[in-house]
Amino acid sequence: MQVIWKKEKEGCMVANKNIKNIPDSFASMEQAGAFWDVHSLADYEKHTKPVAVTFDITKRTRYISIPEPIYKKISRQAKNKRVSVRNLVCSLVK
Repeated sequence: MQVIWKKEKEGCMVANKNIKNIPDSFASMEQAGAFWDVHSLADYEKHTKPVAVTFDITKRTRYISIPEPIYKKISRQAKNKRVSVRNLVCSLVK
């Protein structure tokens, strides 16, 4: 993407960007991520439209404090089993 700087009133410099079109679809999440890693949604604001979104949140995540020695022990066990700490704790409690 080429960026050309121009002087705007009051001495501020602003970028005059050559904006690429947003692809209609991406072959993968990685491709979408690569596109948005180098593009700003702010540059595409005129291409967006409001949408109605409804959320039905049924799961809740709770956080608890665990003493460091216990966490280290659980973390070692999770690493040995090649699972996340969260999944190990969930499997132990179920």
